[in-house]
This record gives sequence, C-alpha cells and structure tokens, in this order.
Amino acid sequence: MSFDVSGNAYDRFMGRYALELAPAFADFVGVHEGKVVDVGCGSGILTEELARRVGAENVAAADPSPLLETCRERVPEADVRPGTAEELPWTDDSFDAALAQLVLHFLDDPVVGITEMRRVTRPGGVVAASTWNFPQMPLVRTFWESARDLRLDAPSETQQFETLDELAALGRSAGLGEVEAAPLDVSIRYESFSQLWSTFELGAGPAGEFCASLPEADRETVRDEYQRRLGNPAGSFDLPAQAWVLRGSV
Repeated sequence: MSFDVSGNAYDRFMGRYALELAPAFADFVGVHEGKVVDVGCGSGILTEELARRVGAENVAAADPSPLLETCRERVPEADVRPGTAEELPWTDDSFDAALAQLVLHFLDDPVVGITEMRRVTRPGGVVAASTWNFPQMPLVRTFWESARDLRLDAPSETQQFETLDELAALGRSAGLGEVEAAPLDVSIRYESFSQLWSTFELGAGPAGEFCASLPEADRETVRDEYQRRLGNPAGSFDLPAQAWVLRGSV
C-alpha cells in the first residue's frame, strides 16, 4: 500500500474497516491493562483504541510512514516513534502486549516482524497481529474482478495465508507459545454507491492507486462493472469484511 496519502484519505477508505476491527482485535488479545505497543500504527486507529483501554501514557506506537503524524495528533500523550516492525525503537521486554493491526501483508518477512515484537514484549506478555482475509472482503476483491474485466494485467491484493493454520504456524515460527488464530468479521455501511466509489478516487492503497492511474473513460468502465457486481445497490448498503487474527504468548 502507498502511504503517501493523508491520514484523512486512509481513514475514509480502509480506515473505516480498521476502526471497526480495532476494538474486536483488542478484545481478542485481551488488552485491559499494562503497557502496550501498536506496531505499524498508521494513522493511529488502533493506538487510540488502546489508549481508551489502558491510558495514553501506557501506549506506544511506531510506523515508518508519514501517517505517523496523524497518529501523534490523534493520541498526543502516547509514545509515538518512527520505526519499522522489523526494527522497533524500544529495548527488550518493554511492553506487556505488542499488537500489529493489518500490517503482516506489508512485511517482506512476517516472521522477522513477529520475532521483533516478541523481543520488546516481557515474558508472560502477548504478541498479536491481524491481516485481511481478502476472499471475504468484497470491497477490494470485487474491485479487482471488475478491473480485470478491463485489463487482464490489472494487479490484485493477494492472500498471504491460505488457511488459519498457516497463520498460526507463523506465530510458532517466531517463537510464540499458546498460539491461537481466528477470524473476526466486521461490516461497513455506505449511504450510496457514490459514497463508496469516492473512496477509491482518493488514491489510497493499491486499489485506489490503480483507480487513480486509469484514464477517465476506463475508470468509468470499472466503476460501472463494480457497481453491477455489487448488485447495483440503491440507497444504503453494507459491505462485510473478515480479518484473520493471531495471538501468542512470550
């Protein structure tokens, strides 16, 4: 995903789904107290949820992108630093829990990222991560199906793990114990198809970038096919999404 977009653009596109996912993810991990870090915090959606639970003074966050500034504005009392999942700017055993929401599919080697999260988490703490299950996400799956009707060379957002067992194996490979992987479902309501389509025109993420790169006539062709594949919704409608989540102990 490109992160050379404003926090507002991200929040209007994928951020709406991340906002719904954040409390469910934090519940899955069991975050209620202690010091926690949000790895790959982006615009700070999960950071803000964690701050509500444990207090902003007990929350840290890291991200390598310009979205970090939006996170700082969102949770000014949190310890927000530039950094990657593979090289976090904290010492060993700094946190009771380390969470990475919707970050795994951007890492060249997720095992390295999870291992680094384990490093900064105290013994007895929890490390957790989530990723989208793209086949169960019509927002982007149906968009790419529509785009490939126009151009066979259109890219897509590929599934990183074929099964939950594969995701659990990632946690074990990174040295976590008591590993559990599960699905989490969310749903977003749009007031109209036009509202949905306008989020693609923001240029956020691979789908938005591809949409913005098309000549106007081609963009309209993809728009019409996307609308048709979604059932030509009239008025408000819901789009579901599913994340796969992983947690394990240190």
